[in-house]
Amino acid sequence: MNDLEYILDFAVNLGGCMLKSGANLERVNDTMNRVCLSYNLSSISIFSLSSTIILSAKSSDNISATRHLSIPSTGIHLEKLRRFNQLSRRVCSETPAPASLAGLLDEAGTVQEYSTVTVIIGYLIAMSCLCTMFGGNISDVIAADLITVVLYWTIRVLTKPQLNHIITNILCMWIAGTLAIFLVKIGLGKHYFSIVITNSMMMIPGVPLVNSVRNLLCGNEMNGILEFLKVILETVAIVLGLVISIYMFGGTIQW
Repeated sequence: MNDLEYILDFAVNLGGCMLKSGANLERVNDTMNRVCLSYNLSSISIFSLSSTIILSAKSSDNISATRHLSIPSTGIHLEKLRRFNQLSRRVCSETPAPASLAGLLDEAGTVQEYSTVTVIIGYLIAMSCLCTMFGGNISDVIAADLITVVLYWTIRVLTKPQLNHIITNILCMWIAGTLAIFLVKIGLGKHYFSIVITNSMMMIPGVPLVNSVRNLLCGNEMNGILEFLKVILETVAIVLGLVISIYMFGGTIQW
């Protein structure tokens, strides 16, 4: 491989890693462009969607190359995103040898994950505070926390086959709504909607919504509209899962 291929491989893979970690497309495009410029590449052309990145450029000796990367799924991992941002700034300022770029990217993507217990405790603290804010009492908080644990493991299981987020949201909210009805029925929980609204916060696509609005405001209307429609569909899926659970089992409790 020549230097141009190393640089383009690094740039497109860095952009893909950032996108999969929750970065905005505008930020991803800007990062890839800056990396290419730092190595004196010209005729830089970038086409990106939430599922595809195409990058082409020309070296100083007039050699052209193109790289294409498919993004199967995206998520939110702020620590990885922070490390990828740091790496991009380091590469742009130091311009290390192109052959070493792949190793630097692998190193940046290796982060220490929190233990399962720590993550669950974090969710329980957050859901307990939210349930209180939404008007829940102690029994509602306990019910919401129990459902939170179930949802955590359900989401982990459903992400393995990489199900569409719309389907995942429907299934998870159906489970949450059904469990909430059951817990209210047996007396462990009083305010049904305080419980389900709390648990729905685990699936609300907040960061994608911010990214879609930013795309629209930055002039990237096509990506912004597509992302915004995706956010709307994922949010509607949450409501749909809840409605299905109410129609199936809602008649068993006193509203």
